[in-house]
Amino acid sequence: MKRTLSLAIGAALLGTSGLALAITDTETNAAIPFNFANPGARSMGMGGAFLGLADDATAAYTNPAGLTQLVTPEVSIEGRHTEFSIPYVNSGSATANPFRGSGIHTADADSSRTNLSFLSFVYPWQNWSFAVYRDELLRYRADFRNDPNGVTIVTGLADNQGNPLNLITYPVTASADLRVIDYGVSAAWRAADNVSLGFGLSYYDFKIDTLITRLAFPNNALGLPAGTPVNQQAQHGSDNDVGVNLGARFVLGEHWSAGLTYRRGPKFGYDATSTVLTGSAPQVAVSLHDVRFKVPDQFGAGLSWHPNDALVLNFDADYIQYSQLTHGIQSLFGNGNATVASLSIPNGVELHLGGEYTFTQMTHPFSVRAGVWHDPRHSIEFKGDPDTDQGALGLATLFHGGKGSQNHGALGFGWAFEKFQIDAAADFSSLTDTYSISAVYHFK
Repeated sequence: MKRTLSLAIGAALLGTSGLALAITDTETNAAIPFNFANPGARSMGMGGAFLGLADDATAAYTNPAGLTQLVTPEVSIEGRHTEFSIPYVNSGSATANPFRGSGIHTADADSSRTNLSFLSFVYPWQNWSFAVYRDELLRYRADFRNDPNGVTIVTGLADNQGNPLNLITYPVTASADLRVIDYGVSAAWRAADNVSLGFGLSYYDFKIDTLITRLAFPNNALGLPAGTPVNQQAQHGSDNDVGVNLGARFVLGEHWSAGLTYRRGPKFGYDATSTVLTGSAPQVAVSLHDVRFKVPDQFGAGLSWHPNDALVLNFDADYIQYSQLTHGIQSLFGNGNATVASLSIPNGVELHLGGEYTFTQMTHPFSVRAGVWHDPRHSIEFKGDPDTDQGALGLATLFHGGKGSQNHGALGFGWAFEKFQIDAAADFSSLTDTYSISAVYHFK
């Protein structure tokens, strides 16, 4: 006989509720596509390496200390088109004790967005510069549906009659809509000829709306027709919080400059529920309030080399505390703390390398750019062996695979005129392609 891996049904029997400390263990949280890349097509064309240079209006977000390099007021605007794929568990099989997920197949939820990604205004005054800006840190929407037969987990166990006690995950239909927008103010002070310091304060606007509906698979133990909705897990809410952005820039000599940054991410709260649909009326089994969604903190360091007026080479390293997103993760399936503690995201280091060459002899200087960068894994994974624990086996299966590390390549160009500059860039990886166009206008 077959047994259903009824994650949400187990939660219904427990009927738990309470205060949540971190995101939940639904698979819509498996790979959240944060956009920590520096804004602006110019930066994108150089592989996102810009912390040590930071010499235009996008520095308001990237490294506010760089704003002291601007001598006239200027405004910057950027639009982006992003095509991305988020992997999810689709079908296949796994074995337990020990867990082997090599037979699990994944598919990609494809989506795209076109948006006004960045807008800023900078006003320099004596040894100070001030800026206001709007930046989209996260705007993501995707829908997916996996194989109607679910994923079979061979446990190696049998009942008293010798029948195998294999488990089957419910197939799902899912939708996810996430948004984090940053409205910020920045100030920079030239403390010395070779040292500038910057500070920024951000007001973040957050919204989350996700829904997973689990469906009966063929020949299920409940005797339901295949495709019948069995249970749902929903996350919904909106919130606001304040974050801090610190920066420093150092002129190390005639041809070198460096930058340091720290960005403290905001924390938001939302509600989550798990509902059983198979009775005479829907029954809320789990109700979590003020679930925490923590945007990871970041530390950055950048170095810029400009041997002459035409060439600039930049290198950045950004340490991102992705693990903060899963600290104290909570369960919508009735899993215990020890079980959900096996779900985690490792902290990661982004490495960016890029350059710009400007044809300075032209009446309107034209620049070409190229860069590469490494994006570390930042999807949730199950660590350890679930043995034959039903809840742990379910999580190990649903969070198998995920979005691994990606290597990106970027190209771009810019054209400078007396009062404005236009830039364009494209960034490519195996899962995400991004196209950007931006403009800067100088009030001279």
